[in-house]
Amino acid sequence: MTTSRIRLSYSRDETTPPNIFSDHDWVRQHEKMLLDQYGERCIVVYNEAVLGVGDTYEAAVEDAEKNLPPNVDEVTPIVELLHHRHPFLRVRPGPVDTPAHLSD
Repeated sequence: MTTSRIRLSYSRDETTPPNIFSDHDWVRQHEKMLLDQYGERCIVVYNEAVLGVGDTYEAAVEDAEKNLPPNVDEVTPIVELLHHRHPFLRVRPGPVDTPAHLSD
């Protein structure tokens, strides 16, 4: 049985790996470029570099495992689902009649 070198879960007692926050920031800052390059897919990011891409979470992690150099023992990447953010419709209703028993 082979064990994955990609570590995606942690116990409560562990500290957050240092790359997690910077990787999330990097994905948000480069979201448009990543969407243009990979489309709406899952990506695995470690130290501000895309390790793997796939149509599903499992496929992205599997691709990242294949792309890891042989001398790497373990990495702590993030997995992000790239998708276009659709603006939501803001609806402002007209005057609302409040029933008399609720207006007190």
